[in-house]
Amino acid sequence: MSAISRDEVAHLARLARLALTDAELDGYAGQLDAILGHVSQISAVSTDELDEVDATSSPLDAVNVTRPDVIAECLTPEEALAAAPRVAEGRFAVPQILGEEE
Repeated sequence: MSAISRDEVAHLARLARLALTDAELDGYAGQLDAILGHVSQISAVSTDELDEVDATSSPLDAVNVTRPDVIAECLTPEEALAAAPRVAEGRFAVPQILGEEE
């Protein structure tokens, strides 16, 4: 017996605003039925022994990869803006987007 009917697929298609042909409805009904069958098999797997395992956020050891925060020389604002194609009020000027006013 199918877990999902052709009518249910048609209903889902209407909800998703998909225009499906009769052949597509039949095909998707079979595919979704197969998917639900696999999910049912996975759900049937016993997980009793997993209760003994502590939950973790990751199976891998988490290590922060950071470098020391060292003060170094950097560009002055004038040096940074020297090669900019456009500058306005001491800042990089970029083209207008999304209809915003400058």
